[in-house]
Amino acid sequence: MAESDSFFSAPLLSDAWELSCSVYKSQHVNHSYVRSVISGKNLVVFAFRGSLEPNSATKYGECQIKDGFLEGMKDGNDQKPSVHQGALSQFEEIWSTSGVQKQVIEDYENRNTIVFTGHAMGGGIAALAALRMLEMRKSVFCITFGFPLIGDEILARGVRRKKWADQFCHVVLRRDALSRILLVPSISVSKPLEALLPYWNRSMQSAADSMGSTDSTMAETLPGGIPEFVATVVQHCSAVSNYTSAAKMSPNNPLIAAVKPLVKLSPYRPFGHYLFCSSSGAILIENHYAVLPILYFSLQTLGANLEDFILQHVGYGYILPNALQNIVKFNELSDLPLSDAGSVIQDPRIKTQLDALGLGIQNCQARLALRAAGQVLKQQSENLAILEREYPKKMETPMEKLAEYRQLCLRNETVYFDAFKKKQRGNVDFQANLNRLELAGWWDEIIQNKFDKDELPDDFQCRKEWITRGTYYRLLVEPLDIANYYRLGKNEDSGPYLTHGRPRRYKTLEKWLKNNEEQLQSLPTKLTQDSCLWAHVEELACSIQKKDYKDEQGTKLENLVKALTDSDGLCKEDLMTGESTYNIVVDWLRKNKPLA
Repeated sequence: MAESDSFFSAPLLSDAWELSCSVYKSQHVNHSYVRSVISGKNLVVFAFRGSLEPNSATKYGECQIKDGFLEGMKDGNDQKPSVHQGALSQFEEIWSTSGVQKQVIEDYENRNTIVFTGHAMGGGIAALAALRMLEMRKSVFCITFGFPLIGDEILARGVRRKKWADQFCHVVLRRDALSRILLVPSISVSKPLEALLPYWNRSMQSAADSMGSTDSTMAETLPGGIPEFVATVVQHCSAVSNYTSAAKMSPNNPLIAAVKPLVKLSPYRPFGHYLFCSSSGAILIENHYAVLPILYFSLQTLGANLEDFILQHVGYGYILPNALQNIVKFNELSDLPLSDAGSVIQDPRIKTQLDALGLGIQNCQARLALRAAGQVLKQQSENLAILEREYPKKMETPMEKLAEYRQLCLRNETVYFDAFKKKQRGNVDFQANLNRLELAGWWDEIIQNKFDKDELPDDFQCRKEWITRGTYYRLLVEPLDIANYYRLGKNEDSGPYLTHGRPRRYKTLEKWLKNNEEQLQSLPTKLTQDSCLWAHVEELACSIQKKDYKDEQGTKLENLVKALTDSDGLCKEDLMTGESTYNIVVDWLRKNKPLA
């Protein structure tokens, strides 16, 4: 695939399909996977076989991932991702009981490139296997065919955040209905699936036994109810695609917010790259916002043979040989022309493939949706560029002033936490507070109005420069927020700072560092690396003042300080200079209850 600069070449995609098909052979009927070594390439391919149950316990068959799997995929509110329960349970059983996990790791440690693949739900199992290995920091690849979406937006965003999207290539034929099936409530299609799933399974087995030829399946009478089944799939694809497109383009629209709790749409969202195929070629889409619109608009039934929606799911062997010879990559979606007069597509192959997928000039709605998808990514990049331009004035300048404030306090033999809490220096403390508030507003704007609303690139919180900036801000400024909290007596009204007063911006910035700490070569500053240390000191001081001190409080503080000292993460001058609150607390403890 020269045009895509991708690992997923046409020969590899062809090999992956053959192996995905071979797992259906009669001789493998009791096997959940097959393994093949591609000679001369240090390449090992694992193909999985799965099954889709017509009925599920929940509306869309989703379940939350258990502890211990994909922990790094949690969102900003520590919400775990959800996946399709059937895919997850099949993966867990295969991974833990079949011996495949041991074989995969052995092949990986022997310096082979690992590729997971599968057709239909086998692709879902392959995707989860790839996520498991990537989570173990082992680079693998995944190729799926007719893959039904199996993960929610939290999972999809986590894949992009981790920069794992390049590891996945999902091959989808234009009218493969099953690749869209999980966008539909299970109860709406359970009856037709009871007939279609065995039909598809027999067809794949026949194709595998006859080395890719599906001639024998074409003679078999198709199950009934196809028009209703196809109409249901198209209807729900439309609902999901239109809602998500509207939500991305108008995230603050109150009407969209009002509709969301009333109509529960499918939670599943795409991750990875998609290769949409037709008999004339294939087009590679890396823009995840464009995937749902293409899944819907390429499925539209006008002028279509309804049998194709069923037959294409088992027809990859027919279409892929031609499609893989003409693969083009198209990501400049924001400039997609809406008419022949405004055409700016320079590569005629792209126009050919868009037309073959039903996304040509005649489909204005599809073109508008794809342009909108391109515009979202373009706007995210522009928003980041604006932040970069604003950074020197809105962050560097007030941060420099607060750093000077800290040094001024040290020259006066006091720690800046205590100086800010007491505010005895009039205008100096006043200006420090203005800088603190200015920085708080700027970071809240970034996190709440940009990051939370998906208006920045998905990997924003993984970028070293922003992790460093956020960490420096948190370590320098949060002690001032703690000082202000206890100076105003908010602990008396609301409770301790750590449990009731800590702003979300600090929690978010701390999580960004925690999730990416191993990627940083060194910590960004020489400040004390626990920005909440002063909150523990203040709580202990309050307990002493109220005469309700408990021994475990002193022990906890001692352990925190010791851990910071041992890791070279304690700035002693910020804690112990002059008559600091910390020194007063420690002196009291020494006289009344020595630290253990």
